[in-house]
Amino acid sequence: MTSFTLTDEQLECRDLARDFCQKRVSPVTRKLDEEGLPDDLIAEMANLGYLGCSIATEYGGMGLDPFAVSCIIEEFAKANAGLATLLAAHLSLGCKTMELHGSDEQKKKYLPLMAKGAITSFCLTEPNAGTDVLSIKAKAATEGDHYVLNGEKQFITSADIAKFFVVFCKTDKGPTCFIVDGDSKGLTVAPPEKKLGIRSSKTCPVHFEDVTVPAENMIGQPGKGFRVALSVLDYGRLGVAAGALGIAEQAFAEAVDYTQNRVQFNQTISSFQATQFKFADMRIEIDASRYLLYHAIAVEMAGKRFSIEAAKAKLKASETASAVADENIQMHGGYGYTQDYNAERLWRDARITRIYEGTSEAMRMIVGGDFRVKKEK
Repeated sequence: MTSFTLTDEQLECRDLARDFCQKRVSPVTRKLDEEGLPDDLIAEMANLGYLGCSIATEYGGMGLDPFAVSCIIEEFAKANAGLATLLAAHLSLGCKTMELHGSDEQKKKYLPLMAKGAITSFCLTEPNAGTDVLSIKAKAATEGDHYVLNGEKQFITSADIAKFFVVFCKTDKGPTCFIVDGDSKGLTVAPPEKKLGIRSSKTCPVHFEDVTVPAENMIGQPGKGFRVALSVLDYGRLGVAAGALGIAEQAFAEAVDYTQNRVQFNQTISSFQATQFKFADMRIEIDASRYLLYHAIAVEMAGKRFSIEAAKAKLKASETASAVADENIQMHGGYGYTQDYNAERLWRDARITRIYEGTSEAMRMIVGGDFRVKKEK
């Protein structure tokens, strides 16, 4: 059994992110949900290096290791899960696709821009293709030295401010991945969805109508887009797990704080044994989620395949976030159901973590599928 102890550098990254969020994000988190993320806040994140924190230094990033990046995403999620979603999706999906599968020329061209804050959206999901990614209908037809893209993508994170789009389309050789400039003619971003939670992060449909893309903008090999998507989604699930962990930690902290100050029957709610049992259950589930996340990161850093580990971490952390956020409302009583407290926002934000980057059911398919065939000893 491995014991995970963060290094001084990783702890410093966590503490700096926590300080930034406590000063710049937490005080206005309700406003961010109502009005969206302001350009100056995103620019400040870029200037501080957060939007390139996982990108190698040779491309202008901070080159932080996955543990440090996970700590940063967690701290952002404590303050505002929508902002954490923007950060995680940009790093673990958009940038990671280029880092893992881009050519040397593509990396030199795009990664420095991404590291400086050029938000990159990941376009895989379609109106009729969610978990079943092989059912995508968007097409890329070859015309001379370029491709022409047509189709629609759904639920695209940060599409409203994206400078680049990583797009998966069908070609005559199979699913293929492309990098598309956000100002390309024929590319239009529809108005954001009206969502239950993570409202500060905008989620939009994206339409492609005869969008011309140079052949050199293909990421990876033709027909290998499905493999590209699956490999990147593993990293995305680590990002979701880190965000869910942040939501759970914040909900737990607020539940403890409220019950330690709320007096009923001449004693604080926290003094009741029933409350303490709930605290014990929540703390154990959060710690278990953290262990699974850190274990998945350790496997990834060891250069091994970590699909199952990422699925376990994402599944556990997301379901823990929902459970703890729900219990936080219960402990707040009627006040928890009002917008006077963060409890209801955390509950709304937690719910999506069981859906995006693979539903809980899909995660169980990945983990359980490892046992579908008897293995030789």
